[in-house]
Amino acid sequence: MNQPMRIALDARRTVRRMSGIGNYVFQLARYLPRLGPEFRFDLIVDRPLSANLLPDGCKQQVLGTFIGDGTTLAKLYSPFWLNMYVPKYIARQRVALFHGTNFVLPLRPNCKTVVTIHDLSFLRVPFAYGPIYRRYMKMQVQLALRQAAAVITGSESAKKDLIEIFKVNPARIAVIYHGVGEEFLQQHNEEYLQRVRLFLGLPSRYILHVGVIERKKNLIALIKAGGNVIKQGLVDAVVFAGRDGLGAEEIRGFASSAVFGQRSAVRFLGYIPQELLPGLYALARVVVFPSFYEGFGMPVLEGMASGVPVIVSGFSSLPEVAQDAGFILKEASAEEIEQALQLVLKNESLRAELCARGLKRAQAFSWAESAARHIEVYRRVLGIG
Repeated sequence: MNQPMRIALDARRTVRRMSGIGNYVFQLARYLPRLGPEFRFDLIVDRPLSANLLPDGCKQQVLGTFIGDGTTLAKLYSPFWLNMYVPKYIARQRVALFHGTNFVLPLRPNCKTVVTIHDLSFLRVPFAYGPIYRRYMKMQVQLALRQAAAVITGSESAKKDLIEIFKVNPARIAVIYHGVGEEFLQQHNEEYLQRVRLFLGLPSRYILHVGVIERKKNLIALIKAGGNVIKQGLVDAVVFAGRDGLGAEEIRGFASSAVFGQRSAVRFLGYIPQELLPGLYALARVVVFPSFYEGFGMPVLEGMASGVPVIVSGFSSLPEVAQDAGFILKEASAEEIEQALQLVLKNESLRAELCARGLKRAQAFSWAESAARHIEVYRRVLGIG
């Protein structure tokens, strides 16, 4: 009897605080084993994933040492880990395919490879990143694109960028949409919602933004618009959920210097555990995502799935994800965001229409379908389907 072909995924993001890329890898790992029974799936990590979180059918392989996250040492160690430990493991275990889930691949992988390039924000929104980071990421992506037998990205917009900037052959690129977690689509009981409200100290009426606090998200414009809407008595606060990124100090500084009548008008909650996120979304009056650039935009989908009206910028992939289920901004200026907020918060029929469209749109996105499309890519690269 033939042994299953071994596929290894870079799963380091699943053992950090779970956010966009970590959630992408974790959700894929939940579905891949049942959809690709001819494969064995190894999650390659630098520290153990707790046993209760390890998806059924997957094995974890701990390589090297966990250095931390975000520090200079961790950034230097990451390529060392990828190029020293991973190729040795691939050769020793006869891995058939390695999936670089987070932009990068080993220089000498010793097997066939697939890479996921989530976005090219470091090139499309250069003011949001430092020059060293931009050069480093450009080099890493170039190297990965040279090696990968197939490239996965999350939107037609991101595919277009890969073709325009790096001249990637369109036939090598598979556009595979992310899914949305079932926990966002379900009805939440009042006890759970009240527990989330009390634990996070949420006001009665708030505008919500979920995502890294960083320059590319256009958050100063949101703070300006939200502040004026607060003054008009339409909501009580603008709430930000997400870890700090590049430019967070500047954004927080602007929020603290702005005067909206109360100190609690702009709240930064920091990283929110996955179990609290559905309640955070469901309790919001509106979700606003005015980013200058996104490869996909998970908070847009999660907001729609939660039955909350969503306002998004008209840039990059966001109109592609939201379509007519979101209120699309043309320029995403503070003035335009404010006008959109006024319309959505005052007009109950518009709110109801956006909520209904959002729920319908969200149902078109499935992690099972996303995983099945990944399996198709693996089979094609390995020449078995």
